[in-house]
Parts: sequence; C-alpha cells; structure tokens
Amino acid sequence: MKKWLLFAIKLVLTGGCLWWALRGVDWEGSILSRPSEILWGWLVPGVILAGLTVVLTGIRLWLLLAAQSIRISLLRAIELTLIGNLFNLVAVGGIGGDAARIFLLIRDHPERKLAVTLTVMFDHLVGLVAMALVFFALTAGRFDALASQSAETKGILRFAWAFFSGGVALMALMFVMAYPPINNRVHARSKNWKFSAIRKLPDGFDVYRQKWRHALLALVAAAIMLPVYYATFWCGARAAGSMVDAGPVLVAMPVVDMLSALPLSISGLGVREISLKILMEDLTGMAPDVAVAAGLIGFFCSLVWALLGGLLFLRPRDRAKVEEIEELAVAEDG
Repeated sequence: MKKWLLFAIKLVLTGGCLWWALRGVDWEGSILSRPSEILWGWLVPGVILAGLTVVLTGIRLWLLLAAQSIRISLLRAIELTLIGNLFNLVAVGGIGGDAARIFLLIRDHPERKLAVTLTVMFDHLVGLVAMALVFFALTAGRFDALASQSAETKGILRFAWAFFSGGVALMALMFVMAYPPINNRVHARSKNWKFSAIRKLPDGFDVYRQKWRHALLALVAAAIMLPVYYATFWCGARAAGSMVDAGPVLVAMPVVDMLSALPLSISGLGVREISLKILMEDLTGMAPDVAVAAGLIGFFCSLVWALLGGLLFLRPRDRAKVEEIEELAVAEDG
C-alpha cells in the first residue's frame, strides 16, 4: 500500500511538473495545438536512435557483468535493459528498473547476489562518468559563451560542472579506497561482525580495477550511447519544426538528463521539458512550445522501446520471477 501511495504522489508531481513546463506557452501559435504540422517523419530516426541507445546500454551491462564472471548472453543483457526501462516508466508494484534487473539476474545467478547488485550500482557510476566526460568535452572553453544569455542558464551550467566534477572525484576516491593495500590498512582493526559482509563491497569494486579493460570498454560504450540518446531529442526538435543544429542540443542534454534523473517525476517527465525550455531558449532562441514538444517527442521515441520491454516482461519466465520478489518484499514489509 505504501509503495502505491508513493507512486501516486510521484504521479501528482509529474502532473505538476508538466503543468509548469506548459505554463506560459502561447497555445494559439504553439505547435502543440497543431499536431498536424508536426513533421512525423522525424520520429523514424528518433525511434531508431532510441533503439540503438538500448543496445549500447545492454552492451555496457554485459561487459560489466563479464568482469564479475557473470556470464549472460548479449541478447539477455539487452532484454534486461528493455524490461528495466519499462519498470522505470511505470514503477510496477513499487519496483524500479534497477531493482527489476537485479532481481532477474539474481534469480538466474543466486550464488552471486552481491556481485549482481554491485554491478548494477557500478553501471550507474559508469554512466555518470561518461555523462561528465561528454559534458566537459562539449562545454570546455565555451562556458562563458554558453552561459551569457541568462542567470538561470549560468546557474544551471555551474551546478552541472560542480555535480559532474564531484561525481568523477567520488568515482576516483572509490577506486582508491577499494585498492586492497589501502582498504586492508583502513579496516585492519575492525572486529565488528557486520563489517565482514560490508567489507566484500570494496573487493567486488576492485574487480573493475583488475579487469580495467572491461570497465574501459563499458565507459566507451556509455560515451557513445549518450550522444546517440541525446540525438533522439534533436529529432524531436526537428519534428516540432525547429531548424536547430544538433550541437546545441547535445550541449544542453547532459544537464537536462542530470536534472530529469532527480526523483521528482515519472521518467523525468516535466522536469526534462522545463530544463529544455530554459536551456534551448537561451542557447538557440528556440520557442518554449517547440522545446517542450521536442522533449515529449524524444520521450515518445524511448517509450516505444519501453513498451517492447513490457512485451518481454509478459513472458512467464520473467513475470513469475518479479512476482515472487514482490511477494517476498511484501512479506518483509509486514
């Protein structure tokens, strides 16, 4: 009951964010009020790019699992990514996309629970580092020019630089602390029995230092995936009638992606459109209604593949596993 209440609250917040994004839009001249004028042909490359995003994300997960000696097929990694995208969208039974991937992997590899959980966590960290590298590459040396339009844009870009820099520094610190000589020295005197289980975490994390090629290839896959994903929103902008080049969209999207990842709405709906409306108007002069439409159309391109994940989830093999986990979670809450 509590999980569904939280989902209802998130649904209300999503509606509020969308209302905020649409507030102030001139509906009489807006592309949103004239769907017949949307260039729907741009949805085809948008959907293709969103599908390529899923494949690259699956490759990243597959590489990181392989580093932990957890063997699954690449096709299975892509299936898990699709199912995870579905759960991220609807949060079925209070289970998010990461939890769904972890549960399904643990059911196939029950002896590797900690390694599976750590891999999914590390997958996020790799994505964060890749996002930071893409953002730094696109904005380095151009910060003043990009932030010259408004105080809002300058504040957002400064926050993004601080956030991404902190993320990369945290990742580096985790590698340092997981390095066996340092980890053993820090915790040599600990006799707390609870710590013995937690101590396995640095050992699992250090695997990615030892098998750095897997981690590096996963980072490369993530760095390629992000511009591909961001390009779906460029397709959305072109579909909405904007002639904007891909460059400004690629500059804005790491920041938009970071903000929409905040747990304020379902799949970042509303938050993403608000961020796009501010940044794209400043960076390119794009009309607010076009920026909002670009966000919604880009989201639709990804939604197509999340629905495919729903079809995969309907198979008894995966649906039964998640139902068992939900029953276990309810029992533990009780």
